[in-house]
Amino acid sequence: MDRRTACLHQANTFREKALADPEHHDQWIDEAIKWLELAMEASRRAVITTEADDGSDAPEPAPTIEATAPHRRVIIRQ
Repeated sequence: MDRRTACLHQANTFREKALADPEHHDQWIDEAIKWLELAMEASRRAVITTEADDGSDAPEPAPTIEATAPHRRVIIRQ
């Protein structure tokens, strides 16, 4: 399970607690919101891995580049 899915699952758990426990509804909703924000953050993060061609004269790139794409999401490997 990836991080985004895990965060969404946790948010759903807190929403269910909010429905089942009206006395602490606001507390559970606040927790659900925190987990939804973490899920959104996780969905914006992408890890892109590149490999240098053995026959190339170009310098070898860094093995991993972590990028944040606020409007466009390109995920090669997560």
